[in-house]
Amino acid sequence: MDTEKANVFISWIRDVGPGVVAGIVYALVIFAVGIVVSRLLVGALRRIFARGKLKDETMLIGLVTRTVKGVVMVVAGIMALDQLGVSIAPFVASLGVGSLVLGFAFKDSLSNLASGMLILIYRPFKIGDTIEVSGTMGNVLDLSIVNTTLKDFAGPVIYFPNSQVWGTKITNFSRAEFRRSIFTVGIDYTDDQNGAWDVLQKLINAEERILKDPAPFIRLSELGDSSVNFQMFVYTKPADFGALLNDFYAKAKTALEAAGYSIPFPQRDIHILDGKLDQAG
Repeated sequence: MDTEKANVFISWIRDVGPGVVAGIVYALVIFAVGIVVSRLLVGALRRIFARGKLKDETMLIGLVTRTVKGVVMVVAGIMALDQLGVSIAPFVASLGVGSLVLGFAFKDSLSNLASGMLILIYRPFKIGDTIEVSGTMGNVLDLSIVNTTLKDFAGPVIYFPNSQVWGTKITNFSRAEFRRSIFTVGIDYTDDQNGAWDVLQKLINAEERILKDPAPFIRLSELGDSSVNFQMFVYTKPADFGALLNDFYAKAKTALEAAGYSIPFPQRDIHILDGKLDQAG
């Protein structure tokens, strides 16, 4: 019996063995070629990125290169299994069903991932930019393929899912060439409006943070209940916007008062006529 088993084994080795060995060798060669090809592709992609506009997008570069390497190795693995006579049809079928289940389970995460990729590719903002998203304005602290981290000017740190960021209007103040401010001041009805106009114009001309192009301008905007109101339309560099808001009203008030103009405030006059109370604004 032992001799018969030995003869069968030897016969199997003689008839089938060379094909099995050749299949293993071919599979190893294919897998090795896959490793070499993936490394070559990754190196080529890194060189392309290094010469392009995305050279500083390390997160995007890493994601793309890992994805390419993974795809190449999966294809090489499938080809190697085919050389070994392993049927991959059941695996592909189960992979399709599993992908469908995972797609439903992680649809929100996949949406954030896709939105993060689009943000990284189109770059509507970068870390450090001042932006407004969904009514929240702040500085971008971090950007990942899942969420965007914003430092609100009020203090808190806010994490926006990338799908929410990409799916709404994004206002990037840091990329603006200039920002406009509108200041409203009023003078008394008895004051000289032309003289006040000149005072405000001199104040604008002397302010270094206000740009000359686009040119600032002043208009008499309203005959209010208690004052004649002027509006000053001025433009600044984005970096000077906040500082100008902080102190320009104080400068306008000081300049008008130094020139003899008063800043009126709402008031109501009361007149008594023939014993009856009459109120006049």
